[in-house]
Amino acid sequence: MAQRVAAMDVRMVAAVVGAELNVSAFCSAHGISRQTFYKWRRRFAAEGLAGLAERSRAALSRPGATPAWVEDEIVRVRKQLGDFGADHGPDSIRWALLKAADRRDPVVAIEFVPSRATIARVLTRRGMVVPAPRKRPKSSLQRFVYARPNECWQSDWTSVTLADGTAVAVAGTLDDHSRLLVAILAAPGDADSALVWAVMLEAITGHGPPMRSLTDNGMVYSLARRDRVSAFEANLRALGTQTICSSPYHPGTCGKIERFWQTLKRWLFARDPAETIDELNTLLAVFAAYYNQDRPHRALRGQTPAAVYAAGAKARPVNTPLPVATRTIRARVDAKGEIPLDGHIIGIGRAWAGRDLDMLRDGDHVLVLAGTELVRDLHIDPNRRGQPRKPTAATSEHTVSDHPRHTCQR
Repeated sequence: MAQRVAAMDVRMVAAVVGAELNVSAFCSAHGISRQTFYKWRRRFAAEGLAGLAERSRAALSRPGATPAWVEDEIVRVRKQLGDFGADHGPDSIRWALLKAADRRDPVVAIEFVPSRATIARVLTRRGMVVPAPRKRPKSSLQRFVYARPNECWQSDWTSVTLADGTAVAVAGTLDDHSRLLVAILAAPGDADSALVWAVMLEAITGHGPPMRSLTDNGMVYSLARRDRVSAFEANLRALGTQTICSSPYHPGTCGKIERFWQTLKRWLFARDPAETIDELNTLLAVFAAYYNQDRPHRALRGQTPAAVYAAGAKARPVNTPLPVATRTIRARVDAKGEIPLDGHIIGIGRAWAGRDLDMLRDGDHVLVLAGTELVRDLHIDPNRRGQPRKPTAATSEHTVSDHPRHTCQR
């Protein structure tokens, strides 16, 4: 307040003191220019005391300013994206406006699409951005991405609730290179080995086996820290997939799948909670299609995961043939302990008679699974119809960790 009074006193002196005042000395003493001195004198002569009030220096017109109706459209699109449960930052808003302009959407009547910086300034000006000055700048981060699709998949699980408050587990697998959601499923309670392997089996059936699988140290995924091999690890290693784990207490190693859960939950929270597991899995299937094919990804510079995944040559596990279609076949073991497969007879053992087993075929390589238990791992001899059971194959008394190839790899 004292500074304002002092400033007003200087203006008053400049305005009312007569010719006896040494203008140069006065301006030097008070840190003002001679132009400012005479400006105040002219205003006082024309308007009196009102002319000495501080005035805005803003331009009377701003031809290059963003029109108000464009700002309103930016705010409307932001709210629309937020209500849908999608990301609604400056990048997402701009991509939505570009998509609407490409299809000439009459609802979005915008002739030009502002830059990301302009959209950010509009949101800040409208009070829709919460400042976070202590947040680590993104420029300080070093992002690591595998070079090819299927070179590494990240797997994890999280918990969500149904409409009645029941907690259920949602497990998913994400391709590191393209961020493609290769599989996602929900099951009651906490995640178990059956759920995480069912997700991986679905992913392999649709996209082939990955070269590497990255998970945290949860017991459903890895028992390496306990000097044992989980069913999840053993089955993948039988396919030639390398299994690796993040360091304890370093969730950033699996950062892509960890960040993915935030996107999924925001989308789910924008909708009515599912009543049943089946309804939740239906919602997850809808989300997977939207996430993979429609949603622009910031880490992919606005491309969709499906487009990036389809653009690159797929990686394969080490020492495997060229890509072939991976198939999953369910069949029942007959009384002789055998299963037919594409003109061959796979020997399983009479102990498995009457059981429904899953066969995962990748070229001539076949895994026979009972849930998460590896029953047999073989390469089909194309010159023989019968594929007799080998002495090293698992039996009903053996667990998956007894398989000779299942050595612990850290």
